[in-house]
Amino acid sequence: MAGYSKFYVIGGQGGFMGADGVNPIEFLVLVGNADRQWLEVHYFDTLINPIGRVRVIMPAGPDHPDSLLDACIAFFPRHFRGCPSLADVEAALRYAERLDFNADPQAIPPAWARLREEARPLFAEMNIWQADLVPIQQT
Repeated sequence: MAGYSKFYVIGGQGGFMGADGVNPIEFLVLVGNADRQWLEVHYFDTLINPIGRVRVIMPAGPDHPDSLLDACIAFFPRHFRGCPSLADVEAALRYAERLDFNADPQAIPPAWARLREEARPLFAEMNIWQADLVPIQQT
């Protein structure tokens, strides 16, 4: 059985210095688990587009340290426009629907590793919240 275990919310800081949580929500990155982990996007801002047609990425392994960075690059390339390698990656993935860093790493453009490093400072500036999905206990 497959299911979701957590999600990330990407957006603006609501209220004074983020005291009111997230506002606006730009998109969610849902983390799913089955025989492999995957990350998929759900957009709230209809003006955001992914690289190519990418809606799902499979990280190199479960909870890989670069999986959220990879997802943000793939799902929100506009934020990383200042990265010199982005144009090469976008051209290589023009028709891609998914990125599989685990079972199909040869399909990942060689420029991706360079793009990751260029993107780290911009990624650190993003407003990201994490929610672990655990059942609530009804009393």
